[in-house]
Amino acid sequence: MSPLLYEDPVLLRGDLHKHAALLASESYQFAASIVAVPLNISEFALAARCYPIVFADTEAMLPLAVTGLSGLSNLFVDGEGRWSDGSYVPAYVRRYPFLPVTTPGSDALMLAIDRPRLVERSGTVPEDEPDRLFDGDKASPLAARALDFCERYHRDHLRTTAFVTALRERDLLETRRADIRLPDQSQFRVDGFRMIDRTKLRALPDDCLGDWFRKGWLDLAALAEASQVNWQTLLDRHAARAAATAEVPPRRSTRKRADA
Repeated sequence: MSPLLYEDPVLLRGDLHKHAALLASESYQFAASIVAVPLNISEFALAARCYPIVFADTEAMLPLAVTGLSGLSNLFVDGEGRWSDGSYVPAYVRRYPFLPVTTPGSDALMLAIDRPRLVERSGTVPEDEPDRLFDGDKASPLAARALDFCERYHRDHLRTTAFVTALRERDLLETRRADIRLPDQSQFRVDGFRMIDRTKLRALPDDCLGDWFRKGWLDLAALAEASQVNWQTLLDRHAARAAATAEVPPRRSTRKRADA
């Protein structure tokens, strides 16, 4: 199964993709249907201003920024594919369509790309083409920047995994749900996520609390807790989108009746 957002990741290789270029796009339409985005710990401070930060109710239990309430709708991406002005765009989204890949027995990272965003040219891609992926047998400046971003993302992911592992070892991640009531009085439930148990966190031994304080992990827990006020932000966005949709009159058909 491909990672979230990716349809068909393929490893970039100079011998196979020397005529390849990136199908450039400034649209976030590819993320319009996701209601939660993977998050690394270095992003908590910025993400906590916009999204509820939760942990996935899966074996990995990695952090997520919640971007939607129901169905398949990202409340931060509009109909034109624009991410909401002033809202933090998670690194996982900014990394797309590139992806770091490792091979068994090696720590070296290689660069992959989602195949739908890969354009194969019939001839050599011009040197002044900013979206080319290779300069001869070498990575182009675009590919080099993408690999650097993916390497930094991967290192941050490893630190995030260490934080989550510590939470799991102390049994601090408890299953939660959110019962949402909309302005029209309809209700629905958001579940399938975990949060840090504050009572258990505060009951940790002093030596553990001191260690976590020095690592900055207590700050991360506080940011995740503070971010829960953003459930109201999601509710407001959901209501505003529903109202905007209701205000748009149904499109009148221009087709002629068969008996006209």
